[in-house]
Amino acid sequence: MLLKVKQLVVENAGWKRNITSKDIYINSDNIVSVSDYVGAKDFLLSEGSEFSNSTFSLIKIGLGNKTEEVIAFGPAESFYSMIRGEATGRRLLND
Repeated sequence: MLLKVKQLVVENAGWKRNITSKDIYINSDNIVSVSDYVGAKDFLLSEGSEFSNSTFSLIKIGLGNKTEEVIAFGPAESFYSMIRGEATGRRLLND
């Protein structure tokens, strides 16, 4: 099943960091772990970002012989609910 996730994107532009968000889709079969990530909030507060009041999760995705980490908006419990199929609202075909 594909999960729609809002990802936190931090780009280092030399003297300034650009902090944005984007929507991505993750195959739930590739998720290794999901945990609450409080470190992002501390970083965003120090940067004065508009996202500093949000909660974040660290999603680890298995990509064959390596693992990719994605910082996503929302608590870990919400992603666990989506994986279990308890999410409400619109869902993707073949999920």
